[in-house]
Amino acid sequence: MQSTRRELVREGIQNCETASAKVARLRSHSDPAVKEIANAIHFLSFGVRQIGQALAEDGRIDDLPIQRAK
Repeated sequence: MQSTRRELVREGIQNCETASAKVARLRSHSDPAVKEIANAIHFLSFGVRQIGQALAEDGRIDDLPIQRAK
């Protein structure tokens, strides 16, 4: 059985939460390059979670209709 779009979005949100948790300890790393990459991953993961929540959560105003390509 194929996953629904909502299921895939929820799974993606969970994966981003896992990535954020894994990278959290590296945000205070002594190497500035590691710290910068960790911060970038944190913000990327947070942004993707926001997009997923906007698509999956009920009760949001649908002011961004998504149309399928034909």
